[in-house]
Amino acid sequence: MPAQDGPRVSIRFARPTDGPRCAEIFLLGRRAAFPWHPEDRFGLNDYYDCVEGEEILVAEVDSRAAESVIVGFISVDVAERFIHNLFIDPLWRGRGIGSALLREALSLLQGSAELTCAARNEAARAFYEHNGWTPVLSAGLGEVDPLVVYRKSAL
Repeated sequence: MPAQDGPRVSIRFARPTDGPRCAEIFLLGRRAAFPWHPEDRFGLNDYYDCVEGEEILVAEVDSRAAESVIVGFISVDVAERFIHNLFIDPLWRGRGIGSALLREALSLLQGSAELTCAARNEAARAFYEHNGWTPVLSAGLGEVDPLVVYRKSAL
């Protein structure tokens, strides 16, 4: 998938060697998405716990250098038909990468899927709704991080 400004973006299944870069994106993304939490609440190793047992797809940009660069990832619990994590490097947001990862995850699931989003994360909620996800339930409204459950059928 070519991005608007030229670099070629491809999506593939993650390899074990992709873990450190995905963990970095996860850490940066969580700190940005949850500014109401202290930064030290999140750590690099959180990534490995949060994606254990899931299929992970990465978005990779051809940097025209010796190596491509991972700019985002999505993790999917195939058995539960649930998209657990979607994070894009802040420098690469707004280029259609998150939408492409969502489409690929839905294709992998070959049917409907659900995901949750922090109710307070207005930017992420707008992104999901722009991509055709429908809010179906608000959960944990009395909690610090209430969630909204979204659902969508495969294309």
